[in-house]
Amino acid sequence: MEVESVALQLSRELDVPSAKEAVAPVLLRVESALAARLDQRQAWEPMDLGSLPFEAPAGIQSCWVFVLRAGVKFGPERHPNSHQRTVVLSGAALFEVLAGETWSRWPVSATADEPGAVPAISIPPGTWHRIRVGPRNCVCVSFHTVPAAELIEETPVGDDLSVTKQRLYSA
Repeated sequence: MEVESVALQLSRELDVPSAKEAVAPVLLRVESALAARLDQRQAWEPMDLGSLPFEAPAGIQSCWVFVLRAGVKFGPERHPNSHQRTVVLSGAALFEVLAGETWSRWPVSATADEPGAVPAISIPPGTWHRIRVGPRNCVCVSFHTVPAAELIEETPVGDDLSVTKQRLYSA
């Protein structure tokens, strides 16, 4: 499986000083929110696409800045109404994506230090994925094909992926 071209384009766009400067104030708030709540596994905030110094690829309608706590494992989730592209800005995480009945491993890292790692991942709508964060907090930016207020997160009830619950991510 290759990293899709839109995800790689977003990774290149975010890897320039003006993009890093645009993300910095949002990232500072998100890092502060996570640091203030030691019981939280992650913190996030939607970011206005218009504040980025580049035009988002066609179809992208929202952008989110995340900080995932070091060492945390996240269970399965999916977004039935959105194609997700996630770019890692610092740290590393192992994304696992369910293809058929097999979980495929996708190491994603901001640097080439991780063997086989890529800078971004593309997860089609309705595709189950789970994340294991590396030894440092993982900072990432996720782009979605629905507006922030409409992004749905679906998670299983227990271990059965066929029994799920949904919520709006922004709630």
